[in-house]
Amino acid sequence: MEEFELKGQDGWIKIWINEVFGFPNRTSHFGGYDCILGIEIKIGNYNVKSQFYSTTGELFDFRNKFKICQAELNGIAEFNSYENNLELTVKYSQGKVAIWGKFQENLAIDTILEFDFNTDQSYLQNTENELNRIIEKYGGMKGVTEK
Repeated sequence: MEEFELKGQDGWIKIWINEVFGFPNRTSHFGGYDCILGIEIKIGNYNVKSQFYSTTGELFDFRNKFKICQAELNGIAEFNSYENNLELTVKYSQGKVAIWGKFQENLAIDTILEFDFNTDQSYLQNTENELNRIIEKYGGMKGVTEK
């Protein structure tokens, strides 16, 4: 399964690819290939398991920002799905990492899970490798012609 996970002391977020449309011949105008992503968020006693539309290009963009943050142990990596179901921010500062955001399964209903948890770069070492495997398969904003 093509997935990545952000782990912390009090919770975690796992995102995986359920289905990719048009691969490898038809890319999305949002970048990469349109896809359905699965998501599971567990923060303390709160959890959600759902899916939403996104693109592999949005994953590519997030991976690039995340990679810089992980190398420099500083900065911000954001993931925002084009329909705004998921807003995710990963902020590095001196080896500590704060993760926060919100997930809304159905945009027509006001039920939103807002979350935040803390971690450090040691919890996230596998995350970059997991994201790299996704990019290796699906490429960048122009699909497999760009990695």
